[in-house]
Amino acid sequence: MTIETKKIYYRPKEIEQLLGIKQSTLSKQRQGKFGLPYVVVGRNPKSNRGGIILYEVSKVHDYLERKGRSTL
Repeated sequence: MTIETKKIYYRPKEIEQLLGIKQSTLSKQRQGKFGLPYVVVGRNPKSNRGGIILYEVSKVHDYLERKGRSTL
């Protein structure tokens, strides 16, 4: 039996490799509350720091289509 796995989330490093958007730019976009949609996993709700930043593939794809950019 084989299990087919599809990537659901990308890390910032993978976004940089795929789209050419530097990780520092992604960070500035998150701080400015604009840019690619993302989620934070493992962050204390009372904190603004820590956790793992993830970009959901389907939401990034939709965002890029709305902005008229090439998709993943």
